[in-house]
Amino acid sequence: MVKGKVYKIQQFSLDNGPGIRTTLFLKGCPLRCIWCGNPELQEYEDDIMFNPDICLDECRECLDVCLTDAVKRGKFNKLTFNRNLCNACGKCTLVCPSKAISLIGKETEERDLLDELFKDIPFYETSGGGITISGGEPLFQSKFVFNLLKDCKKQNIHTILDTCGYGNWLEFNEILKYSDLILYDLKIINAEKHKKYTGVSNKLILDNLRKVSKIKPSSLIIRLPLIPGVNDSAEDIYELLNFLKDISFKRIDILPYHKLGVSKYKMLGRKYQLIETERPEKNFIDSIKLSIAEKGFKVKVI
Repeated sequence: MVKGKVYKIQQFSLDNGPGIRTTLFLKGCPLRCIWCGNPELQEYEDDIMFNPDICLDECRECLDVCLTDAVKRGKFNKLTFNRNLCNACGKCTLVCPSKAISLIGKETEERDLLDELFKDIPFYETSGGGITISGGEPLFQSKFVFNLLKDCKKQNIHTILDTCGYGNWLEFNEILKYSDLILYDLKIINAEKHKKYTGVSNKLILDNLRKVSKIKPSSLIIRLPLIPGVNDSAEDIYELLNFLKDISFKRIDILPYHKLGVSKYKMLGRKYQLIETERPEKNFIDSIKLSIAEKGFKVKVI
């Protein structure tokens, strides 16, 4: 039985596809988008998140179980967390009464996961919902995702793959056979800018998108994360629409930038690069939507 690294099973989700859904957030992603709202899912290895705001000053539970001295009491009795010493064993997370320390990632047997997913089949059937595989990047765990989707389809469960398209095509193509809907993130068309803001080339992403559009055009939704100062210029939108004119797909979903994941960077001991960036104004979002619609594409704002 194949194992995978799962972060969270979000039940009764209403914003990751039609109907009532269960969304799986998997660990691991080859991209490092500077606006990423789920930085805790980028690494496949387990991560420790520490939230000092809810740490109990008089508590010593984590200090008593940590064998690497990664956690200590510092100035004003405040807990300090040294990631260079931490081996992510997770012992501290098991004893933390306030959940100020949490382990991100859990290796899960496919069978155990399916048992959990299948509990909600009645909700999927009555609402037209199903399972959404997200991340991180699902293609990063392609064998695990393939088995999950295949077994879900045996139960006639509607399946969605939420992907950036960065993965081996042969594996991707097999996964598509069991995906009813594909949410495909298309961030930046310009190769240099894509490398700058995501850390990887977009050649594989664009090549895979062309192939998906020929196989399952009516099941393909393009998702555009709209990031101020990154991909929202007139030139960016022109390049996007010029590329998409040769691509067959269902519609474009605009995902305006938000800051919902900013606090996670602090808890992971990382710096967030777009701290001064704000969500685009509604009028601007509407203007982007109109420019896309005028080119004959179906479009909606999520």
